Amino acid sequence: TAVPQRTALSHAFGGLAAGLVGTAKFYLWLRSEPEMLTHFPMVAIIAEIILGFLTLTGSIMAAGKLQEVKWIPQRPVTYPGQNIVNIGMLVVAIVLGAILIVNPAGAAPWMFPVIMFLSLLFGVMLVIPIGGADMPTVISILNSYAGLSAVAMGFVLDNKLLIVAGALDGSSGLILSIIMCKAMNRSFT
Repeated sequence: TAVPQRTALSHAFGGLAAGLVGTAKFYLWLRSEPEMLTHFPMVAIIAEIILGFLTLTGSIMAAGKLQEVKWIPQRPVTYPGQNIVNIGMLVVAIVLGAILIVNPAGAAPWMFPVIMFLSLLFGVMLVIPIGGADMPTVISILNSYAGLSAVAMGFVLDNKLLIVAGALDGSSGLILSIIMCKAMNRSFT
């Protein structure tokens, strides 16, 4: 009966791995090989850390809701303007990412950690307004995000197997999420 929670924790570790690999590659290349930080690798690194870190915290929240952890309420937690705040956080992370993509070596050193922090926070804020009954669908979409972060990690590491496996995981997670939403009579958006 605890398979969904275990699956969510597996996605959390996958997201953590992708986020840490992206972070390590960014700082490694920034210090020793700044010529490697061209536009495409930077796009992959930014996608990897945003998707990886939001998958980490979102999956932990989903597992906690299913496990009925005391400090994570199973009921939806909402407040006025929540969607605006959530979208705002994501937009700020993407804008900072775009600045880093354009000029990775010359951008402010605080931008990368801020993107990481916003991604971690966005994962929590993405899952907290969804009730426990819908967590299997949330876990499925987080599976898709973990797959997409693996694709980005494959591009960063120049690993074709990671790219293909991540793309399969990401697309199958998305398809499963859509099917589950239809079956549960829920809106996918």
